[in-house]
Amino acid sequence: MQQTARRETTFDGAEDAPSAVGRFISWALGRSEPPRILRFAAIGGLSTSIYAVLTLALCHGFGIPVTIAAIAGYGAGAVFSYCGHRFVTFMSDGAVGFEIPRFAVATAIGFLLSLALAAILTDLAGFSPAVPVALSAILVPALNFVTLRNFVFVAVSR
Repeated sequence: MQQTARRETTFDGAEDAPSAVGRFISWALGRSEPPRILRFAAIGGLSTSIYAVLTLALCHGFGIPVTIAAIAGYGAGAVFSYCGHRFVTFMSDGAVGFEIPRFAVATAIGFLLSLALAAILTDLAGFSPAVPVALSAILVPALNFVTLRNFVFVAVSR
């Protein structure tokens, strides 16, 4: 009589050995820097998408002037960004009254940097608008990560 080995399964039917997806999720939720950077990029990408979609929807769908639509879109993206970075990227339990003003300053600095790059490189130096946009796409997120990590979400256990 032949017996077959039976593997133990969890309540959801998964086998004991963690799957590659399970290991990745466990790693991605960790507190080390590589997963934190991955979460930062994901939250940043989503907040940028919120800005773009809302701005275009308000402008094209509702006829709101683009500058007003951009302010609304940027504001909505910033609110999502704060919440996402607080709870997902940095997993902060710091005081909201401390973090929000600092987040606003960090966001304003990034915005002003991109504006300055556009003004200097396009308006003054005559470069294509693609140049300051590309530089902003690299410099602003890098600056934001360092600023948020060291100035805004300082109550994070590292």
